[in-house]
Amino acid sequence: MNRSWIKGLFFLIFLAIVCLLPIIVQNDYWIHVLILIVVMILATASMRAINRTGEITIGTAGFLLLGAYAAALLTKKLGLSFWITLPIGGLFAAFIALLVAYPFFRVKGVYFAISTLLLATVFQYITGYMYKITGGWDGVRLIPSPNPITIPGLFTLKFDSDFNYYYLAVVIVGIGLFILRQMEHSRIGLVWGSIKEADTLAQSIGINIMAHKIFVFVVASFFIGISGALYAFYQQALSPATNPGNIFSVTTSVYCILYMVVGGEGSFYGPFIGATLFLLIPEFSRPLHMYRPLVYGTILILIVFFMPQGLIGLGSYFRTWYGNIRGSSGGKVSPQHG
Repeated sequence: MNRSWIKGLFFLIFLAIVCLLPIIVQNDYWIHVLILIVVMILATASMRAINRTGEITIGTAGFLLLGAYAAALLTKKLGLSFWITLPIGGLFAAFIALLVAYPFFRVKGVYFAISTLLLATVFQYITGYMYKITGGWDGVRLIPSPNPITIPGLFTLKFDSDFNYYYLAVVIVGIGLFILRQMEHSRIGLVWGSIKEADTLAQSIGINIMAHKIFVFVVASFFIGISGALYAFYQQALSPATNPGNIFSVTTSVYCILYMVVGGEGSFYGPFIGATLFLLIPEFSRPLHMYRPLVYGTILILIVFFMPQGLIGLGSYFRTWYGNIRGSSGGKVSPQHG
């Protein structure tokens, strides 16, 4: 059996697990957690796309907010359908990203990261003070559920339950992830990798670094905006308030970096592992919630020092460690006769 067959088999198993999870757990709270995981996987994978060009953004929460508010307000105040406002939320986030991209990419590294952090904070406070449009710090309430899908004479599929909304989120996020993956494995993805590894060399052979960075920033912001819109219609309430539990707080941006690094920033599937792990840890460690930052920090330090490829490379690490142990403890070199 060749590798493509093995990959295909693993994908089918993974897909079956994803589809069966709500049926297996049969618990509204755990389905709620699964929906949050799905939404954050797309946001983290989008942020990782920006990292493919060598830049780290701490502004993920800001573009989540843009997508969420744009979609929610258009539906609530103008009565537009979810199926129209969802992509509009992503496009609005992408449009704002396009406006700020050029001046932001004039700087690199930590300066770019700080700029995106400040931008997310600006978005948060503007939303809080635009009371007549956004509802201010009180936020938006009673956001309608997504419009049902109806095939006359056959069925009507509603999304007013966590169970059905989970599958809606999985389909939309799956489409987004598929597009991001195809881009990463195309020629343009190779260009992004070359910019990260050696931007000066890439520029010397004619690659327009600024154009590629702006492009990936806009595309990633679009999908982050989609994530925010999905979150808005699921929660049916939004607020820019700066509390730790708010998805629009700066901690979300930091956690997205954590998900990417721990899962494995070199792999497209790293965000899947990182987001799932760190969104499940709080659910299994509620008695230790005071020590949660310590646990997160410890895991991150261990990963950085002992598994720089992230958890996605765990299998290769085990093989290497096993080979080193076996070579140092038992393997005697047989004498050569000549």
